[in-house]
Amino acid sequence: MSSASLHAALVLALGLSACAAVPPERAPDLAGAWTVEDLDARGVIDRAPLSVTFQEGRVSAFAGCNRLMGAYTQAGEKVKIGPLASTRMACTPALMDQEKRLADSLQAAETVGTGPDEAVRLSGPGGRSLLLRRESQGPSGRGRLALRCGDEDFNVTFGSAEAVLEGAGGASERLARLNAAGADPEAPRVFTNGRMTFTQEIEGGRSVTFARGRMAPVPCTLRGG
Repeated sequence: MSSASLHAALVLALGLSACAAVPPERAPDLAGAWTVEDLDARGVIDRAPLSVTFQEGRVSAFAGCNRLMGAYTQAGEKVKIGPLASTRMACTPALMDQEKRLADSLQAAETVGTGPDEAVRLSGPGGRSLLLRRESQGPSGRGRLALRCGDEDFNVTFGSAEAVLEGAGGASERLARLNAAGADPEAPRVFTNGRMTFTQEIEGGRSVTFARGRMAPVPCTLRGG
């Protein structure tokens, strides 16, 4: 074999070896609590929190009015959700429509994959999709807000049922949401542990106030914003 042929063979072998060494991308694990950031590429209602939890073969979801529940399975990127049952509260037409779309899209989901900025996307036929982000996502997550409230600075991650306040040295405090169950989507979201209280006038943190104990609340602003 000529030196040129030998060189070409070595290059080909090395290329094939490099390709074989790249493992296939692993599908995200759905287990855990998620916030629904987008539904069918149509967004979500601002003040109506949408959340989904997958745990031990069961799925539950909250659409701002009723709670959905059922079974699910995941095998790699393949998923099967439902059939789903629902509580029977009557709500505004907009909430009822969003709730139906959430149920339909969950039950239509066939695959799970990665989305933008560490999000996860469930996809199904007919353009059905859900963009999910973990509620407990860490400091790099989009749910984490760097706030200045009066003369105090806080790093807070707001979820549908609690807020996590990050402290020095990686310590954290959890503030329960007072009005999580059956909440009016138009009402402010109040998170407290008795000593500190955060109130979101608009979901997503665009208007937040903070109070210590029984002191008057002060407005919060995004640091650097």
